[in-house]
Amino acid sequence: MEMLQDPNLIYLLLMAGLWVSATGTYIPGTGVAEFAGAALILGTLYLLSTLAVNWIAVVAIVVGAALFFLLPLLKSEWEPFAIGGLAVQVLASFFLFADLSVSPVLIVLGVVLAWLYHRSILRAILRQQRELSSTQKDEFLVGARGRVMGTMEDRLTVHVNGELWTARSRSRLESGTEVVVTQQDGLELQVEKAKRSASDEGVQVNERKSRLE
Repeated sequence: MEMLQDPNLIYLLLMAGLWVSATGTYIPGTGVAEFAGAALILGTLYLLSTLAVNWIAVVAIVVGAALFFLLPLLKSEWEPFAIGGLAVQVLASFFLFADLSVSPVLIVLGVVLAWLYHRSILRAILRQQRELSSTQKDEFLVGARGRVMGTMEDRLTVHVNGELWTARSRSRLESGTEVVVTQQDGLELQVEKAKRSASDEGVQVNERKSRLE
């Protein structure tokens, strides 16, 4: 039990729980990392409850780590601000215990490892996921057919694959016109008037013949 009250060990367990939870956030789906991270954090919180702890520092460490790991995940432009979360984590780590202290060397080492882990592994995973997601989305939308729902100046509102999109077209299109997606630029589509397929034309010819008969 004395070992489980070692401030350095408890700090390591807390950091491990935060890192594993961050990994689960970057690689969702399996649930293994999320469960392991939650178990480590809950177990660490129990150990912290047996000691004289500065709970404000605990919250600051968790929030700082969350900002460091999650800001780049939410938006790549926010990555420079994530360093602020790491600074909050470092500062709070020195005030974690009331009558004990975590080794400064361990705190510095933990910060360096967290930074390296994010830069070399998590960021690479995130970049790969974004590139794959973008490619899949483009392949999914390009060639899809839809219909113009409304027009406003040089932009259109089109209904494609069950969703409303903002679109542009080189030619003027009226509401109700059937279109096909030729390109995707972020959340904006490039469309053109859809050409009728041979089957559609055959159906129309048959309908005309039926009417004449």
